[in-house]
Amino acid sequence: MPTNLPPEYFEVERRYKAASSPQEKISTLEELIATIPKHKGTDHLRADLRRKLSKLKDAAQASKKKGRQTSSFQIDREGAGRVALVGCPNVGKSSLLTNLTNAKPKVDQAPFTTWVPTPGMMLIENIQVQLIDTPPLSREYMEPELRELIRGADLMIILLDLQDYPIQQLEDSVEILKSHRIEVSCTENEPASDSSQDLHRPLIVVNKHDDWELDKEFGALCELYENECSFISMSTKTGRNVHQFKQAVYEALKIVRIYSKRPGKEPNLEAPFVMKKGGTVEEFAGQVHKDFLVKLKTARLWGSGAFDGQQVSRDYVLQDGDVVELVV
Repeated sequence: MPTNLPPEYFEVERRYKAASSPQEKISTLEELIATIPKHKGTDHLRADLRRKLSKLKDAAQASKKKGRQTSSFQIDREGAGRVALVGCPNVGKSSLLTNLTNAKPKVDQAPFTTWVPTPGMMLIENIQVQLIDTPPLSREYMEPELRELIRGADLMIILLDLQDYPIQQLEDSVEILKSHRIEVSCTENEPASDSSQDLHRPLIVVNKHDDWELDKEFGALCELYENECSFISMSTKTGRNVHQFKQAVYEALKIVRIYSKRPGKEPNLEAPFVMKKGGTVEEFAGQVHKDFLVKLKTARLWGSGAFDGQQVSRDYVLQDGDVVELVV
C-alpha cells in the first residue's frame, strides 16, 4: 500500500540521517514520526520508526546510568564543515570563538587558559560551520587525541597576533605542528614529504588588526611573505573584517550550497544542501533521498551556468547557489 509521504518527511529524514549525537537523533526522529500521515499505508513505517526511537532512548538512558567519562577530545561533527583553530598562546582563539559562535570558552590574558578543545557553531549566511578552539601549541607535548582532532578537521586556521611578533608566531606554529607530525604548508607549491599522511594548507588569519592605524604593520607582513602565502586580517575586539573572514573560511572549505525545488513550487532558500565542489546532479539526488538516486528521470536547473529551467544530465557539475528540480 502506498505511503504518500509529504515533502517535509524527506527533509526531516535528511537531518535525521545527518545527526551525529544521540540526543539530536532522538529529537529529529520524533519530528520525523510527526510528519507521517496516519493511515493504513503508513502503519508499518510508523511502527518501525517508533521501535528505533525506543532503542535510541534506552541506549541514551543506559549511557547516563553507566556514567562513563568520554574524552573531551571526542567532539561530534556538526554543520557544513569542521575548522580547527590553532596558534600560540594569547593570539585570540577563544575570543574569536566567543564572538562568532554560541560557545562560551574561558577568555583570559594569561597564557594557556584553554586546556581542552571547545566547539562552537559559526553562521555563514544560511549554513553553520563548526569552529573548534584548541589548546595553545606547545613544543614540549601535544595530546595524541588533539593531534588527531587537528588532522581530521576539514580546515586548519593558524591564528596570529598582529601586535605581538606575528612573523615569529607563524614560524613557531608551523615548526611545532611539524614536530608533532602534522604536515603543514603555507604555500600552494610545496609538496608533501613521503612520510606525511596528509598535507594541510592552513588559512592564516591575522587577529588584532583593530583599526587603520595598524594597516602599515599588516602591509609589511604581507609584503614580507609576498608570493609565498597570503593572509586574512580581522579583529575579534572591534569586529573588523569579520564578514571577509567568514567568506574566506567558506571558500577554503571548498563547498557549495545547492537548493532543492519541487515541480511547480518555489525553492527553499533557507535550508540548502551542502556538497563538496565538483559534486554532480546524481550525487545531489542521492543526498536528497536514496530513492531519487535510483528513480531519477530528469533534472532541471536554475543557476549561473544555465538558463532558467534548463534540463541537465546526471553528471552535470553543480555550482554554488544552483537550484535543482528533480523529477522521478
